[in-house]
Formats: sequence, C-alpha cells, structure tokens
Amino acid sequence: KPNYNWVANTTLNATDWTTITGTYMLPDGVDPAAAQIYIGSTDQTGPYTILVDDILITRPDSGGGGGTTVIDTDFENGLNGWMLRQADSTPATLVLTETESHSPTHAALVTDRDGQGDGIGHDVTGIMSPGTTYIITAWVKFAAGSPADTLWLSMRRTNSGADSYDTVGQFANIPGDSWQQVTATYQMGPADTAFLYFETTYPDGTTAPFLVDDIKVEGQGGPDWDPSLTPVKDTVDFPVGVAIDSRETTGAYSGLLLHHFDQITPENHMKPEAWYDTDRNFRIHPEAKALMDYAAANNLRVYGHTLLWHQQTPDWFFQRDDGTPLTNSPEDQAILSSRLHDHIFNVAQTLSDMYGPFGSATNPLVAFDVVNEVISDSAEPDGLRRSPYYNILGPSYIDDAFLWADQAFNVDHAAPGVTRPIALVINDYNTEQADKRARLHTLVANLLSRGIPVDIVGHQFHASLSTPVQTFDDALTAFEDLPVKQLVSELDVTVSTPVNDARLIEQGYFYRDAFRIFRAHASNLFSVTIWGLYDTRSWRSDNAPLLFNAQLAAKPAYFGAVDQTLPARIRTALVFQADVPLEAGAISALEWQKLRLYNVGDKFSFQLRWMPDHLSVFVEAQDATPEAADKLTFQVGATTYTFNRDGTGDVDGVVEEVSGGWKAVVHLPLSGAAQDDQVQFDVALTDGANTLGWNDPGATATLTLAEPLSYLEVVGIGDGSAPAIDGSVDDVWALANTVSTDKQTTGTDTATADVKTLWQDDTLYVLLHVHDDVLDDTASDPWQKDSVEIYVDAGNYKNGTYRPDDTQIRINYKNEVSFGTGDTAAQQARLVSATSVVADGYIVEASISLLDEGGALTFHGLDFQVNDAANGARVGIRNWADPTNAGYQSTSHWGVGRLLDWTVPELHLTSPIHLTATDTDGYHGLTAEIAGVTATDAFDDPSWLTITSNAPEVLPIGRNVVTWTVTDLSGNTSTKQQTIFVHARVLTSLKYTGSQLVRVHTRSRSNWFTPSAVLSARRWACEIGQPVRFTLDRNPVTGEAVPTVLGIDNTNGGGMARLRVSSNKWKAGTYTLTVIYEGNNLGCVGSSTSVTLTVVVRP
Repeated sequence: KPNYNWVANTTLNATDWTTITGTYMLPDGVDPAAAQIYIGSTDQTGPYTILVDDILITRPDSGGGGGTTVIDTDFENGLNGWMLRQADSTPATLVLTETESHSPTHAALVTDRDGQGDGIGHDVTGIMSPGTTYIITAWVKFAAGSPADTLWLSMRRTNSGADSYDTVGQFANIPGDSWQQVTATYQMGPADTAFLYFETTYPDGTTAPFLVDDIKVEGQGGPDWDPSLTPVKDTVDFPVGVAIDSRETTGAYSGLLLHHFDQITPENHMKPEAWYDTDRNFRIHPEAKALMDYAAANNLRVYGHTLLWHQQTPDWFFQRDDGTPLTNSPEDQAILSSRLHDHIFNVAQTLSDMYGPFGSATNPLVAFDVVNEVISDSAEPDGLRRSPYYNILGPSYIDDAFLWADQAFNVDHAAPGVTRPIALVINDYNTEQADKRARLHTLVANLLSRGIPVDIVGHQFHASLSTPVQTFDDALTAFEDLPVKQLVSELDVTVSTPVNDARLIEQGYFYRDAFRIFRAHASNLFSVTIWGLYDTRSWRSDNAPLLFNAQLAAKPAYFGAVDQTLPARIRTALVFQADVPLEAGAISALEWQKLRLYNVGDKFSFQLRWMPDHLSVFVEAQDATPEAADKLTFQVGATTYTFNRDGTGDVDGVVEEVSGGWKAVVHLPLSGAAQDDQVQFDVALTDGANTLGWNDPGATATLTLAEPLSYLEVVGIGDGSAPAIDGSVDDVWALANTVSTDKQTTGTDTATADVKTLWQDDTLYVLLHVHDDVLDDTASDPWQKDSVEIYVDAGNYKNGTYRPDDTQIRINYKNEVSFGTGDTAAQQARLVSATSVVADGYIVEASISLLDEGGALTFHGLDFQVNDAANGARVGIRNWADPTNAGYQSTSHWGVGRLLDWTVPELHLTSPIHLTATDTDGYHGLTAEIAGVTATDAFDDPSWLTITSNAPEVLPIGRNVVTWTVTDLSGNTSTKQQTIFVHARVLTSLKYTGSQLVRVHTRSRSNWFTPSAVLSARRWACEIGQPVRFTLDRNPVTGEAVPTVLGIDNTNGGGMARLRVSSNKWKAGTYTLTVIYEGNNLGCVGSSTSVTLTVVVRP
C-alpha cells in the first residue's frame, strides 16, 4: 500500500516560472528503487498542465557523521541520558510518567518549575560533532490543563571555560491538550562540552509543566547553497554585514556568507559579559577569537558589538566587592568609572595585541558600538535611559565612553600613519519612531557640540511586516543634517506566525523597499547588517525574519533585497472563530458588524468566520437588477461551490433582497479545522454576464484561522457626570461592564487586571484594577516595570500596521506614561491618566480621545495588557484580547469594543390618584414621592435616576394630567402620564364623647373601656365612613412610655366612631388619649383632639 509524504509546496501561475525546493529523508528500510518523487496539483478534479524544468536532486556528503542517528529516546526504558536542567537553586522535578505519553506508554515530565530555564537536557559532548548539521525532532506538549505557549530548544556550548548559548528552535503555540511534533535544524559549533536542552521562552516564559517524548537527533550532511545567485554585496554601494557566531564559519554556511557578505558582527561574544570568565578575569571569548580569525583569513570586515550596554553586562560591574549595589556616591562612581575605562582599554589592547594595530592589514576590525541603547523609550527630561550606568554615573558616562574608546582604539593602538581607523558608533533601536529618533538626534547633536568623537549613528531596524517601511527613510533622513555617517546595525523583518507563502512574499517586498531606501542613502551609509545568516539561526527564528531559510535557500526576502523579480502578492485575511447559524437574523447578525468588510471594487463586500466544520461567509452585493445568472462562487482549497441569488446552490445559505442589491450568509464545508490552520480561499460575484473575484483568476488568498474575537460593550454616560481621572473609583464606574486580562501571553500566573470602560462623546474612559502583590519599577525599559498597556484603534480599522491614529499607551503604577509606535506628542494630547496604589495592587484610570470616531453604536479596536515585573525584569504579560504577544506591532488581533447607550430606565406609577388641596387654590409642591412615582434601570442604581415632571407649582383643583420623565446617568429617558384629581379642602372637627374615667376591678375578668368621638364637617362625605384612630401616650399594661393604638373605627351615619377595649391588667394612672382623623385625598382635611384619661384600679 503506497505511503505518501509531503516534501514541499508552492503556488504556480501561467506566466512565470516558480522554484520549489524541499528536503526529504528516506526512511530506514525503504528500497530507493521503490521510491518515487512526483509533482502534482491540489486541483484533483479539473484538467491541468504543468511544465517542469531543471530538476536537481542532491544528497548530503558522507562526511561529518551525516545520516547517523546519535540520540533516539522514547523514555520506555528510563531517561537514557536525559536529565533535569535546573536554572537556579530552587529544585524542579523530572519524572517519567504514564499519565500523558506520546507512544507507547512513557514520557518525560518536567514539573515544579519556578523559572523558564528549568527543563530537560542531554549532555551531547562527543555525541554531536562540530561542523555537522543535525535534524532534531521531538514530540512535546504542556501538561494537561495548561494554555498553549512557547517551548525553546537550546544549546549551551563551552569552550575554554566560556559558555555560549544557541537558540536551536522556537516552537510557538505548543498545546496542553495534545502532542505536537517539533523539528529544528542545527549546525553544531565548536565545543569542549555541549548540553542540549528544552526550556521555555527566555527571559519570562511560562513556568507551566511540560512533557517531551520520542526525541531523535540525526546527523545530516550540510545543506547546499546556490552559488549562481547574485551576491547581495554586489548590488549595493556599501558593505553588507551579517551577525554570526562560529557555526557559520564552516561548510556551506561559510560558503553562503562569503558569497553574499563582506562584513561580520559577533552576535553575542563581544558584548561586555563575554570578555570575563566566572572569576572576573578579562580574556577574549573563544567565539570572538574564532570570528576574528575567520575574518582575517577571509578578508572580511569586523563590526564590534558592543563596548557598553545595560544588558549582558556582569552583575558585579554595578556592585561593590562585597556584592552590595553601587550608588551615586563619589566613591562608587569612581569604581564604576574605573571598570568601564579599563574594560574599553582592555578590549582595544587585546584585539590589537592579537591581530595587530587597528588600521593595519592584519586587523579586520573597522568599527565598534561604543554605547548601545542609551535612549529612553519614555519621555525622560534628558531623553536618556535610566540604566545602572546612568543611575550611578549620570549622563557623563556617554562622553567618557567615547573619549576613552577614541583614545584606546584610534590613538594608543592605532597603526602608525592611520587616522582614526575605528569608527565609533552610537547604536539604538526604534529610531524609526519619531519621538525616540528626536531624543537620539538631540543627544548626538549635543555630543558633537562638546567635541565628543561620535562617527556613526546606528539604526537597529528590528522590524515586522507591520512596520511602515517609510519610517526607515524618515530615520536616515533625520540625521543627514549632522556631520556623521549612519549604518543599519541589526536588520531583520518578522512575518508573524504561522509562517506562510503570502507572508514570505510580503516580506520580500518589504526587503525590496527597505534596500531601495538604503541605496538612496548609500553615500551616507557605513554599512547595512542583517541580524543572522538564515532563519533558524535568528533570535526571532519562529518568525522567519532573514534572507535565507534553514536549507540556505534564497527566500523572497533575498530577491527583494537584491531588487529582482518577486512573485505576485498573495492576499491574506485573518478569520476569527464564531458561529452564525443560518436562521432568521443571520444576515443582520451582530457578528458581521464587529469588523469592517473586505471590499472588492465597488461591487461587493464580504466578511468571514470559522468553526471546525464550516466557514461562514457574509456577502453584500451591489446589484439592483436581479438576473437568473446572479450568483456567488467560492473556492475553499481545491473545491468550488456556488450559491445563487435565489437561495439555491451547492451549499446552505440564506439570502435577502435589499435596496440596491442583495445580501447572503453561506456556510462552506470545513473538516476538523483548528486555530492557526490556513485555508486557501476565493469568492467571486457574478452579476449577469460579468464576474468579479477577490483574487485574480486562478489565484487564491490565504486565510489564517484565528481565536474568537474578543468583544465588549462600552456603556455610555450620555450627559451624565464623567469619572474624574484621579485614580479613585467614582460611583459612575458601577455602570460599566467588566472584562479581565485572562490571556497569559508570557510567564505563568502573573498579575492580572479587571478592566471597566465607559464613553462620552468622543472620549473613552478606562479603569484598570491590577491585582499584584509586589510592585516593581526598577528596570530601565518602561515595559519591564509594573504597568498596563491600553491599545486603541479608533474606528476599528484593523489595519495591521499601526495607523497614525492607532495608539499603544503604557502607564506604570506611578503614572509614568510612555507610548509605543507613533507620534508621542499627538498620543499624549489624547490622554489623561492617574494611578493609585491599593491594598492588592494598583488602579489606573485614563481618558483617551477617540478623535472623531466616537458615538453610539460605533466600533473600536481595543486591548488591555498587564506587564508584571519583579527584580528589575518583566516576568509575565497578560492580555484581554491578543494572544500573540504582538499587539505592539500589529492591530490585527486586538479585540473590539462597541459604544452602547441603550439602557432605558422605566417609570412605575398608579393612575389616577387623588390629592387634597394644600390651599384654597390647589395642591402646592407636587413631588414624585407624593405622587407615588418610582423608577428602575437595568444598570443604574435607583438613587442615580432623576425623576421630573411638567406639573405646575400649583396643581389646580380638579382633574390634572402630569407627564413624568426619568433620566439616567447615560442621558437615556422614558416618560409616563399620570392623572391627578385635586379636591377642594373640607375642614373637619373631632369631639371626644366617651368617658374619661376607667375603673378596673382586679377580681373581674371583664373590664372594658368604651371611648367614642364624633367627626363633624360641612360635607356629609367627610363625616361618614371615615377612619378615626384612638391612641394612648403610654402602654396601659406595662406602663412603658410608648404610644399605643387602642384601635380604629370608621364613623357611622351620625359621624360617631366608638371602640370597646378590654382594660384588664391596665395600670392605674393618668394618660393622654388622642383621637385622630387623618383626612383623605378627596378633600377632607384631617383633625384631632386629646383628653386626659384617668385609670383607677380597685380590688
């Protein structure tokens, strides 16, 4: 029975040739003569013709251990060399488990993890050989009940006592409910000892338990590279560099590097900490030496990175000898200043002693980052990062570093007759953002004005497809007014996950446009460096950010960089999960209102949602003339479906004729679809004889199936009082709906927030109550402090790339504000914020302008994020909406908020009612309480409701109709009418006619008191049948001074009211008897009289 294995795929068209490349390992025991390689199409139904040419099949060479399995562990017979990797002194646990295994019965479980570095590893010293490429596969999962997260596969290589850490693979979205196979390709570098291990994301990955099973490490021959490609360095007028370590100095990797690049940057091993061993002894790191040797042997330039950085610097640099932190005292300043001075001079001396003076033919070093990332990401008064250097030395350390570097590299160790051979660089990231760029420009201008020898401004340009490429031009242009050169120091471009052809092609266009910008600025550029040789070697490997893939094949990114022909762009769409049943209301369902429609010309628009078994498509067609041929045509994968305007077709759907056209909701079959799956899709509208599709004929778009869209309803406050932005919780917040930041995007069980939102006019109000027991703001990066981030896409454009009106607002618990991309001043003008620290964390309150996009029933892109910090670092992130941890780059996964103002309060009253006039002209001072009018509201407390009426100050005698109105804090109102009869006043009088002496005989059980009174009035209706109440001022049985009602009797035809009351057990004494007539609402005015009552008690 044949066994079919997919090798590679691509998209073909009828006009251009397309290259397809894949790597395949023939399984053990398979006869090569019985294997077939074939090329086919996903279209299994229609006729097609495929042209094929220039087929090349290569195999690895036999050297270097190629084709051998060096590790194969299924954990059925123990750990087989795998061991616990414990990142700190707190022990984790590694056990074999049968509860969750891949096959057949056992797996390794790492639990009790308290840090991302706790994991499982294998000593591969002598097992994995330097220069050999390995394919590493494993089945992995997080423990049952854990959310999906990211696992890393890493390698620690040790040479001459110095450790190097390599990221072998980054595996996103590893689930907790199923096993997933992961694969990584890794070229082993030089190592005295080596340790391969699984961990979670550095530095703040989850600490959830995870499992591994069926791990295999197989040696392969090195990949091939294509020497026929145009070298990147030959297409530009400036040097092109690449960041590497020693793994790229051998085999095909070296061949690819030397073909395309003429400069290298040591990625990690010239950073400050790399120059010191564990005993604080200064020496060159073996990796740095290997790269200097390689450059010298191959006529490559070396760009040094970096002399000073707030990260990857030994902790002891900022400590006294006893381990206590340095302060800004003069004594401590002298310690740090001396260490920095000595470090710079030691680096210069070591490299010149080993490779000759700088500027000589034997020393390949041409430039060095002197200071790296010293500009603040928030608006500090002087624009500088509050790093340990700054906190101890103040800003002067930057001047000192450049002056010392110039002396060391360009004077003391420069070759005779050579003027300043080493270019001195100030390097930073996010210079494509206007405000940070301005802060850097100010710093450089001030340094130059003081005579500080800054030669080059470096732009890192770590970008994504959401980065506007024009900002590269903006950054380079901004510094052309200064007497400095510029360079691009760390270029890469992430595509987001899952990686697909559409995104890789788009990446090609991004690199094309970026390099066109670089060519336009060539006269001012010292070099452009790509931050890695091939994708799986990148620090952002899961996002495929580089020019070449793991097999060293050129990607569209390469062809873009060299400005050669690129494939046509492939349309893409993100499809959120939701079900829209085919029932009444499907076409007008709220789900279709939450996102803007995709417009196809001016003929039709559509939106999509998915479920595991179907794709829901909403289509709105502009076609006022119904014809029998009118229809929709859908392509899902290789299958085509039609749905006609009359509601018939291959698939189920509903249709509705509307003014100017028709609308439909259609269900298209899917089978077992899951989040992150990709689906090829097209939709076309036929209007009579004309058909228009979303894609060009024969092409399909790539849909990525995403999580359910996060949605909230934002309650409006209308003309009510807006919350005061002061960090306290006003009563009006009780109106708001609440959501929580429940999506753990990094870390484990970190701080979360309850979030409330309100709106008024064009202002969004946000209240976040962050639950966090320990507050920390000691980091220099604002996002590594305890803080919240509020993302707002006013108008819900879901543009992906940030528009100027999209904002990322960061507010820490001390109300220190910073922003992500965009114009800081414009974003600050939209914001008012306040914070307060409370018992269980802190509160952030903010008002944010929605510009002109607000109003009832409008939709807005929103997300809320909590950054949890401890010990000067962010330990976790939680979001309300975006699970990708990429909201700072793209608005695509943000949630949606709908501004609502629909809570109408309800009046409760009785009609008609009767009132007795308060004066001769009518009833004065009518109130809702007097009229018995109350109100309720679904969200508002009754005390927040305002009830008013149109009643005049005096309701005249007779019939009146009053309109009552209730208004809530949102400005919503309702009204009701009430009929009120006002009756003229009829005065009454009461006369007591009963006995005032009560005799009680203690021996008798039948003692009675019979009080009576006569009610008189000018109107008979006020005398007859009226209730009269008899009350004593004290309780006659207990003597307690409590008013005691003896009873009520209605008057008879003569106006008399009489009681017969038992007087047994009454106490002797004098009492006051009060007789009261309350009156009524028919005009009878109440009256009363009082008499003295004497009780005599006898035997």
